[in-house]
Parts: sequence; C-alpha cells; structure tokens
Amino acid sequence: MRVVKKPEERKAEMVAAAAKLFAEQGFVRTSVAEIVSAVDVAKGLFYYYFTTKDDMVKAVVEGYCSYLGTVAQKIADGEGTADEKFTMLMTHSAWQQCFTAPLTADLCLPQHAALYTDMCDRVYAHMRPALEAMMTQALRESGRDEQDAPRLVGVGLYGILMMARRGDMTMEKARGMIGKLIGAENMAA
Repeated sequence: MRVVKKPEERKAEMVAAAAKLFAEQGFVRTSVAEIVSAVDVAKGLFYYYFTTKDDMVKAVVEGYCSYLGTVAQKIADGEGTADEKFTMLMTHSAWQQCFTAPLTADLCLPQHAALYTDMCDRVYAHMRPALEAMMTQALRESGRDEQDAPRLVGVGLYGILMMARRGDMTMEKARGMIGKLIGAENMAA
C-alpha cells in the first residue's frame, strides 16, 4: 500500500532519488522507471510533476546549484582575504558531491548542449551574489576598481564553464585563472 504524502514532499522525494541515481550512473542511463521505483510511486506521478526526463535533470541541477550558492555565500560572508575565500570555495567538497562524473559527463554530451547551458545559467544565478562579493573584496584588496566585479565574475565563470564543457578545464586550471583575476597568482599552487 502506498503512503499518501503532500505533493511537494513527493516531488522532493523523486528529485532526491533522481539525484542519487544520476550521481551513480548519469541521467542518460537512468530510466524514469528506476526513479519512480526508488520512491515507490506510479510512473504517471512522475509525468504529473515533470513533462520530460530533461525537466527532472533541471530540477536536480537546480538543487545542486542552490546548494553551491549557499556554500559560496557562507564563504563570502565569512572571515578571510579574498584569496583565502576563493581557495576555500574552489577546494570545498561541494564540487565533488554536486558535480559527480556521470552527471557532468552526460551534461557535456553534444546532444545535451541545451541542458548544459541551462546548468550554466543556474550556476551563475545562484553563485553570482557571493562571487561578486568576493571579487569586490579582491579588487579592493589589490587597489583595483571594484566596479569591474560583476563583469569579471560573469566572464570568468561562464568562461570556466564553457571550457570545462569542451574538456579544456580542470580544477587546478580554474584556480589558476581565478587567481589571476583576483591578483593572487599563488592559487594554482
């Protein structure tokens, strides 16, 4: 017998189950049947909340990006220099937890370019406030114009995300690039 739950609770359970499955095997190899089986609901309920599996991917990515934004904001609001804050952000375990290889690999496939672009927009939306605060601090600390912070964050973040999609970016390279942006060349070390 199925347990009756509030709609938002059921939807959250499905997203959590999908996130776990996507982290383990990617979304390409995860079926809708596996997702609904994991939460013991009828397949029709999946389609009540999500028109397609791509909608589920977006919901999972939204959860990851929201979490990353929260992590980034806590770091931005904390103590330390901008260099220290960016280093904490770039080495935080959230990157490993959220963007696991199977999910990221699937997002980087050419046929999923629209989903990758959607993910980039979500990363930017959730992380922008914290990154702009840290960049403003970095510019202030190095005596540069703080008004450049929004542009530097936009160009830097989207640049890193686009290069990562092509396979031209590693976390080490990203740290080095951010170090150059904020004037802390030692971040790549």
